[in-house]
Amino acid sequence: MTVNLDDRKILQHAEKELVIVFADFCQQHDLQYFIMGGTLLGAVRHQGFIPWDDDIDVGMPRPDYEKFQELLAKRENKLADFPFRTFKNSDTTEYVARLENPHTKIVDRSAVVAEQRNSWMDIFPLDGMPKSKLLRKIHGLNLLRLRLLLKYSEFDRVSVNMTERPLIEKVFIKLGQFIQPEKRLDTKQCLVNLDHALQRFPYGRATYVVNFMGAYKLNEMFPKQFYLKGQVYAFDDLQLYGTSYSDEILSQMYGSNYMEPPSEQVKNKHFTEIVK
Repeated sequence: MTVNLDDRKILQHAEKELVIVFADFCQQHDLQYFIMGGTLLGAVRHQGFIPWDDDIDVGMPRPDYEKFQELLAKRENKLADFPFRTFKNSDTTEYVARLENPHTKIVDRSAVVAEQRNSWMDIFPLDGMPKSKLLRKIHGLNLLRLRLLLKYSEFDRVSVNMTERPLIEKVFIKLGQFIQPEKRLDTKQCLVNLDHALQRFPYGRATYVVNFMGAYKLNEMFPKQFYLKGQVYAFDDLQLYGTSYSDEILSQMYGSNYMEPPSEQVKNKHFTEIVK
């Protein structure tokens, strides 16, 4: 089931409530963030939400990401009204941190088992990669292995939507549906193993960084200089911070024709509905 136009507006409003307090909090505590993925694409192509989209993604350099979590643990801030969940402070099986808006709830039907939860925005860590091209390749393959094990450990709860997926992912999904790996893998241990691997190469000494937990995985790896210089983007009636290298990043992730709208199939990739 896809979200109708009116429901998508409700979700977008809930997302904006979250990103407003998030951006204010980051400014207050001198934390760096960047709008990422479809949110950056929306800012560049639509000066706001992609009309058929309903989420906001931001990334933070790993040091800021960790400091952000430490500050939120004190709960002495405007974000206290919005639950903040990670695999370290809750029972969630998502690696990526989520700031939730309990005023708007959704049902996600993209996985085998439908799940009702708060609407949310994703906060991704930007992690360092090795300087050597060969080591980046080896480390990247290991990260892909650990991510696959994590997804397999919670296979009945992850998206099996085939839209936009490369052939290799479709093969792994079909294999997972057959072998039911979630019965043999421990999700918490998979999360810990992935967390250790992502932080193996410190951000401060890295020349390349990656938003590995983003939808495009290693294709979201760029020179760190891309995240040393930023600018403000108009996003509907908001002003949000993003990289100054949007063309390089969006071209690598979405192709050189990223300013052209996608197919109708891609527009209907979300499987969420508002809880009335």
